[in-house]
Amino acid sequence: MSQPDIDPDALQVRRRRWTRWLWVPVLLIALGAGWWWRIHPADLPNASSQTSGEIKAGQTLYLRAADDPHRSREITIDDVALKVSNTPGQSAEVSLWVCRGGSIGQTTTPERFCDSWRKAEGATANLGGGDVLVVGVRADQPGTVTVDRITLDFSDGLQRGSSRIGAPLTVNVLG
Repeated sequence: MSQPDIDPDALQVRRRRWTRWLWVPVLLIALGAGWWWRIHPADLPNASSQTSGEIKAGQTLYLRAADDPHRSREITIDDVALKVSNTPGQSAEVSLWVCRGGSIGQTTTPERFCDSWRKAEGATANLGGGDVLVVGVRADQPGTVTVDRITLDFSDGLQRGSSRIGAPLTVNVLG
């Protein structure tokens, strides 16, 4: 009895073609997770209580807006959005500052309480590491100026995001 000829290709185990492309969805999932992480940094600290102060018309009052007592975190402030409402007919100037190496509750002369003092936009602040965000409010007519929580566009290492920070502020301007 003779043995039939066996085709050598018939004895080989063939690889499935779909497994060679399995790395594509794995790579897409990893890239998507990395991108999500990059644009979702941890939220900035918020306070539940409202801060208030009083000044004479024509003066500028500087009030502590935010720091982070629970965590040291260095952020670079890219943009600042302040939502301000005031008494009708009253104009107010509101600005955000970074107090480095100091602490301010409220004052009209912040420079003596800080190692350095500069506008917040474009600055780096080490929240919880000795830096404090401060809101300056100036109005020339009597009334009330209210500043809602501050919205910051910021960078935190490789992460970028936008978050609200601090507590609402109310300043009564006396005549």
